[in-house]
Amino acid sequence: MKGNVYHSSTQSGLKVIKPHISTHKKKWVYATKDKVTSAIFLSGYGGDYVCGTGVVNDKPYICERFNGAFDLRYKDKSGTIYELPGTNFIPKRTSWSAEVVSDKEEKPIREIDVKDAKRYLLGLVEKGELTIYYYPNRPKGIIPDDDSDLVAKVFNWYRGGDIEALNSLEKFHPNLVPSVKKKLDLE
Repeated sequence: MKGNVYHSSTQSGLKVIKPHISTHKKKWVYATKDKVTSAIFLSGYGGDYVCGTGVVNDKPYICERFNGAFDLRYKDKSGTIYELPGTNFIPKRTSWSAEVVSDKEEKPIREIDVKDAKRYLLGLVEKGELTIYYYPNRPKGIIPDDDSDLVAKVFNWYRGGDIEALNSLEKFHPNLVPSVKKKLDLE
């Protein structure tokens, strides 16, 4: 891929970013094509269970799945955005077009320390570079009001070997657990 890419982490000072296995069951370094989209991942606390994330009309967004979710995920959290050479990164290996991956260890070109993820993200909103949907608002046609998209995600993650997915769903959305269990034939 031409140009640089961005990788966010809760760890600062990394000299090398190593591939790791994530939900795709591949050993990859994950990155995004732009810094703003990467900033969404300054904190991964609760992941999709807490805040849905994505890009609508070329603009990244964060969507609270319940009242206070944005603060839960980002308040008092710090992290680092690493700028990496895009040379080894390949697009279209995941279902998200904003994401690129590399199967090689990557050396950062630059490091942007973020002391307060919430404040940093709110600054991006002020600049018009990021949208935050505060509960109960949602991006239309993307994240359903009843969070039923999580049922399909947890079903796929669980079937793919992530047995903790059901426990995470129980922690944040216990009302959805029966639907997943039924789909998995666990009841």
